[in-house]
Amino acid sequence: MSQADYLNEMGISTWVLKNEVESQGNGEPSPVQAQQENPQERQPKASNPNASPTEMTQSYSENQEVVWTFVVDQLSGDAALLFDKILASLMLSRNTIQLLSSTEALAGKVNGQVVIAMGSQMGRQLLQLDDGFEELRGAVHSLEQAEDELPLVLTYHPEHLLKKPSDKAKTWQDLLLARSLI
Repeated sequence: MSQADYLNEMGISTWVLKNEVESQGNGEPSPVQAQQENPQERQPKASNPNASPTEMTQSYSENQEVVWTFVVDQLSGDAALLFDKILASLMLSRNTIQLLSSTEALAGKVNGQVVIAMGSQMGRQLLQLDDGFEELRGAVHSLEQAEDELPLVLTYHPEHLLKKPSDKAKTWQDLLLARSLI
């Protein structure tokens, strides 16, 4: 499934630049076309969607530099599948990210360059702020880890997105904000 397919599945409209369509005429495939012709090159390997966050954090190589860290609690069933689709829409997989529970994040195990915290309680837990979730999401916050300050973006938990699909577009905007920090 292509990135555009994942975005369409999430209910997010996609756009193709006119230059990309015109570049198809010069003999070179567009990035979208190249991905569709060789989907195995970009597809993540399937992982266990019901694995605990601790089991999932072991999937990335300790020598590999982690760019994305996702902090999410209680990820199972359909929510885990939706989480995998969210990762795929960013061209990521569980093998290329660090996935932590809030307890692990509070213990200082965050290694990524940008942190995505998923869930309405994450602001209170990680940032120690009493502001409402809606006021905190959509902005970049700082997560203090040892002597470092890491950028943190709050967004909805996949379980919430299953109950209220209209918030998927807001989640996509939060993910784009996080991607702009890399």
